[in-house]
Amino acid sequence: MITRGRYIVIEGNDGTGKSTQVRLLQTYFHKQGYSVVTIEEPGGGSAPTTPAARYLRTIIKNGQLQRDPEINLALFSAARRELWQHSIAPALERGAVVLAARNYLSTLAYQGYGEGLDLDHIRKTTALFTDARYMAPDHVVILAMNDDAERKRRLAKRSSSVRLDAFESRADDFQHRVNNGYAALARDMALPVVECVAPDHRKTPAEIQAEILRIIS
Repeated sequence: MITRGRYIVIEGNDGTGKSTQVRLLQTYFHKQGYSVVTIEEPGGGSAPTTPAARYLRTIIKNGQLQRDPEINLALFSAARRELWQHSIAPALERGAVVLAARNYLSTLAYQGYGEGLDLDHIRKTTALFTDARYMAPDHVVILAMNDDAERKRRLAKRSSSVRLDAFESRADDFQHRVNNGYAALARDMALPVVECVAPDHRKTPAEIQAEILRIIS
């Protein structure tokens, strides 16, 4: 199993700021002198990817293509294999810090809790397509957004320039199942959670980054 490098995953529902935090962490680790690779599942990020992964990403993100949960699992698993073999594993082998917005925990939350697939089935399928190192990152931090109004505000701001994808556009009941799924995964897997909204204010990206750094340092 690959042991070099560091594999850090930022997880959470859409609108929680995962990509922003990955960018901030990239800057932080660059300043520390590390080689850094960023991953955005499925099939994106700064790391070299493959035509297959890019094509699978367009299918997965396409909200006009109706698909059942098993097909979503198959698509994500195929994209994940491409990313693992051609982007994540080579970066870890050369000692880089790999910062990923999402990992297979997203599939547990979205296709498991959100769409009803069995969680063990998802884990076994992912393991077949990836590796034990992929399944056990050095750190996973879940960003939580339990303020529906704030989540919708962020997604509305994003949709002014980028069309919402197949999962961002799903109804409130689906989003609630996903949020509850992340809470259950955090509890069952003993994963740290960073709340994006404090009781008295919206946290800034810098405040959230400081909490993440305390967890992963």
